[in-house]
Amino acid sequence: MTTQGATGAPVDIDAGRAAPGRELTGGIAAHVVAGTYVIGFLAMLAYLQPRGFTDPLTEPGASLDFLAAQPAAMYVWYSVLYLVGGAALPVVVLALRRRLRAADPVVVGVGTVFGLIWAGLLLGAGMLALVGQQAVLAFADVDRGAAVVSWHAISTVQDALGGGIELVGALWLLAVCLAALRIRAIPVGLAGLGLALGLAGLATLVPAAAQISASVFGLGLIVWFTWIALTLLAHSRNTRQGGIDE
Repeated sequence: MTTQGATGAPVDIDAGRAAPGRELTGGIAAHVVAGTYVIGFLAMLAYLQPRGFTDPLTEPGASLDFLAAQPAAMYVWYSVLYLVGGAALPVVVLALRRRLRAADPVVVGVGTVFGLIWAGLLLGAGMLALVGQQAVLAFADVDRGAAVVSWHAISTVQDALGGGIELVGALWLLAVCLAALRIRAIPVGLAGLGLALGLAGLATLVPAAAQISASVFGLGLIVWFTWIALTLLAHSRNTRQGGIDE
């Protein structure tokens, strides 16, 4: 199947689709990423908040007390949300690069860079949180005041890396969905949702809108990653069966 690329010349869309193995792993990885968001939100609502979870950026002392009371739960929460999600994200990024590179190599290439940077930031945020929580807990018995200050500083950096501003993830989404619309490589509704979420991610740059925009971005990504997972898995299945997908 051919269509017009960014230069107006015909391109072979199916050439970018002829990788069922990569689309299979990409689809599975996208489900994993969506799952980390689901687990993260559910754990926060059903377990952490009812037990007194406090934002370390606004109430670092109370947050440190909660961390001391629930160290295992916080360790698992950070691990799933940041390390598992960050490890699965590059697989999705590279699977979509393969599928979309016929649309606009420059846009897709730049988007791929942002996607891989996003994954690195998530991994960095998770490792910082895990090492940081162990360090402040060990230090809290020696000098609680210094431990509170340290926990606030660690949490500030961790939030900056892991989602306080969703600029990098938003740029990846915008690049992917703009490229996809050129060649209809994914459903139009999925691309439209991605563009809307990308704009929500950019809105986290505005302090007054950051909290609401970040929530919209995070919750919307559950839908987006689940939908892209189903799309990639369907394409992989159709390719293996010798079918033609649109």
